[in-house]
Amino acid sequence: MRAFINLFIWLSAFNALQAFAEATAPEVELSSLTVRVCGNSAYPPASWVNSNEEVDGVNVAVIKMLLEPLGVTVDIRQNSNWRRCLKEVELGNVDMLSGFKTDRREQFLTFLDTPIIREQFLTFLDTPIIRESIYLYYPIKHPLEFKDWRSLAGLRVGVLMGDSFGNEVDAALREYPSLEFVSNQDQNLLKLADNRLDVVPMGKLSGQLDLNRLGLEGKIGKTASDVSDFWYLGVSKKSPLIKWLPLLNQRLHVLLKDPKTRSDLVKQYQQVYNDDMGLKMELEN
Repeated sequence: MRAFINLFIWLSAFNALQAFAEATAPEVELSSLTVRVCGNSAYPPASWVNSNEEVDGVNVAVIKMLLEPLGVTVDIRQNSNWRRCLKEVELGNVDMLSGFKTDRREQFLTFLDTPIIREQFLTFLDTPIIRESIYLYYPIKHPLEFKDWRSLAGLRVGVLMGDSFGNEVDAALREYPSLEFVSNQDQNLLKLADNRLDVVPMGKLSGQLDLNRLGLEGKIGKTASDVSDFWYLGVSKKSPLIKWLPLLNQRLHVLLKDPKTRSDLVKQYQQVYNDDMGLKMELEN
C-alpha cells in the first residue's frame, strides 16, 4: 500500500510538472491577444491614472514586461475609479489588475504566484510586485497614535471606494459608525486638512507624493500602522489569459528574482509621477 501511495505522489508531481512545462511554451494564439488592464488611481508610484487617462506606475510596468515580449497588446486606457475597475474585472471586461489579496477578490481573480516543488508536491509561493506600508494620516493639529484598528472606531475615518487593507482590517472598518467613502484620495486629504476627517489610511509612498502635489505638507501628519499593502498581479477568471497562468507565473518569477528590479522601478515611477504632475520634490528614504 505504501509503495502505491509513493507511486501516486510521484505520478501526481510528474503530471503537474509536465502540464506546467507544456503551458510554458508560447502559442500563436497568445500573441494575438489584446489585454485590458486597470488599476487603483490613488497609489503612486505603484498605480495611478495619468494625465492621458491611462493607468500608470510600477504595476503596469511589470504587466508590460510580462506580456509584451510575448506579442500581447496591453491596453491601459482608464477613465474609471478603483471600485469600477474591480467591477469591470469581475465582469470580465478587464483582464488584469494589481492589488491586495482578499477573500472577496479571490472569488473573481486568480493571483499570480511562483510554482515550486516542495516535498514531492507542486506548490506555489506568494509573488507580490511591491510592498507598501500603510500609514494613518491625520490633521497636524490633532496628532494620532496607532494602537489597533478597533480603537479608531470612534473617529471620522475616510476610505477610498474599493480600497482594502486585508480581511481582518476590512471587517473592523465595516463596524465604524463614522466611515466616509470617497471616489478619489484627494477628497480625503483635503478633508483632513480642513479638519472634516480625523484619519485616513493610505500608503506611505503615495501619501508623500500626494501631500506634495496638493500643497498640504505641514498641514497633515502621519503615523505607521501594523499593515503593509502587498501588490499582486491578478487575472480575471473570465479572461482568456487564464489558460496561460503557468507561463505567466514562471515569467513573473524570473522578472522579480532580483530584488533590485522592484526598487529601481519604484524610484523610476516616483519620478514619472512627479513629471506627469509637473512637480519637483525630495523623496524620503
